[in-house]
Amino acid sequence: MNTLKFVDIRPEGPSVFAKYLDFLSRQKSWGWVVEHHATFSAEVMEGATAVKIAPSLSDEILPQLRVLPTQVRTSQVLDSFFQDEGGWYPRLILHEAIRSVLVQEARDLDIRAPGFVVGESKEARVAAGVLAEMGVSEIFLVGDPAVLEPQKHVLSRQQLGIRFNILNPDDLTLQAVSAGVMINTMDLRQNKSLLTDLSYFNFMKRAGYALDLNLFPLENLLLEEAERADLKVLPPVLVAETFTRLWFQRLKLSDDISNDEIRATWNTFLKENSSSV
Repeated sequence: MNTLKFVDIRPEGPSVFAKYLDFLSRQKSWGWVVEHHATFSAEVMEGATAVKIAPSLSDEILPQLRVLPTQVRTSQVLDSFFQDEGGWYPRLILHEAIRSVLVQEARDLDIRAPGFVVGESKEARVAAGVLAEMGVSEIFLVGDPAVLEPQKHVLSRQQLGIRFNILNPDDLTLQAVSAGVMINTMDLRQNKSLLTDLSYFNFMKRAGYALDLNLFPLENLLLEEAERADLKVLPPVLVAETFTRLWFQRLKLSDDISNDEIRATWNTFLKENSSSV
């Protein structure tokens, strides 16, 4: 395999995905170069095979781009750049990954029931967009109303006919709406009171689905409580594996590593790095 160079752009430090790519390269002796940069510029992308972008940088980057694929334009979020006809093309792989996991693993998901999305980040907006695209007609955005109002505006403008409700976490335990799915995008290690309120799952219908996008910590207290509440649990590694597979498909690396190998290396990587994150 030719030496490939991947650039990771994230203000807070290397992304988990970039660390995984470096780990995988060492495991397979592929000699990939994985570079991290805190800020976005055309210069740091020079010579790269592909670029992983922190979704939080979307508002800064998107105004600089002339051509946007439908998914990126609709959500106003991107997470990757791939080469296309000699230029860089933005993509939102996370949307594809979440949708693929729900389609494959939650075949009996009741889209007539509401959906809950917990978090205030761009990832939360993407998750809400996926549920809307799948036909969930009422979606509750759980978080700080002041932060979520702009998110709701973007979603409502692009997803016509979908009701988006902003729910203050303080009001979570008062809900009794029998949601069919909950997607959490927030690191609940920093918000124990929200974890406690979510863990009642009084807003979920029996046998609904709970998906968490946080790969760390490995001991996922929210999903453990979801299992105790008889919900169907979708662990975050499912999204990580699918994201990786979709990334590799775009780079035509699918013949070099099987889906089973992707799953095995992700599980090994997470176990070896759980204490450092």
